[in-house]
Amino acid sequence: MAELGLGTMSILKHGETEGKAILEAAYTAGIRHFDTADVYDRFKVEEIVGSTFASRREELFLTSKGGNELTADGMRWNPRASYLETALAGSLERLQTDYLDVYYVHGGTMEDDLDETIAFMNQQKQRGAIRQIGLSSIRPNVIRYWLEHGELDVLMTPYSLLDRRIETLKLDIPIVGRGPLAKGLLTNEWTSRLGENGFEAWTTDALHDVLPTVPEPIQAYAFAAAKRVCAVVLPGASSVKQLHETIDAFHQPIDESKLEDVLSRLPVHPYTKHAT
Repeated sequence: MAELGLGTMSILKHGETEGKAILEAAYTAGIRHFDTADVYDRFKVEEIVGSTFASRREELFLTSKGGNELTADGMRWNPRASYLETALAGSLERLQTDYLDVYYVHGGTMEDDLDETIAFMNQQKQRGAIRQIGLSSIRPNVIRYWLEHGELDVLMTPYSLLDRRIETLKLDIPIVGRGPLAKGLLTNEWTSRLGENGFEAWTTDALHDVLPTVPEPIQAYAFAAAKRVCAVVLPGASSVKQLHETIDAFHQPIDESKLEDVLSRLPVHPYTKHAT
């Protein structure tokens, strides 16, 4: 059975009070897997997670990410070991812990010195600063390199009814599926979330055709599909109300035969970039 976690990128959308309330509501509901990153609200989300759960750290499975270096006007990709060392130390301090259950490299390209990054992550695991090595990536060439040359424990990647690309790689590694509701398209609010550019490989017209065919409640079918592939399903929440709706949908039983029918009608699109 896949675990329900909470991605914290959007918890401060409505302010710090609501953000803390989301974390507490998730904890009360039994969620113990919390994922964050240093770049979320420029360190603020890590600080809120740390201050909220400092006294309950041992009850949590706590993960964060590094590699996107914040700058005065945005951020830049920096996978060098010297930077990752600083980034990891900062995350540990803000989260008020001396270890992370998973630390993810927050992206990467084949132009990076991947061996340097892999060596750094191995060292941090050996010294106990991280329990598991993670990669957050949508690039199959990078994923394959890590699997062949590193000690990768966990892969975080998008997974939803509308983005099933990871199935084409047939990986033997735990998958943490982010974006299970496809930016709100797999909810009853999909008509207001659908823009002119579609979503991933889907055109807007195609989505208008297919989304009404997914049985209600569409969120429950989205989570049921993700549970088949992912060890952890990682939705986000920007309000306590949204969080409770997500939890209810995750645990709602669905008709498996209808899910099979939905899956048979939604293609598994191939990777079109960074495939080799």
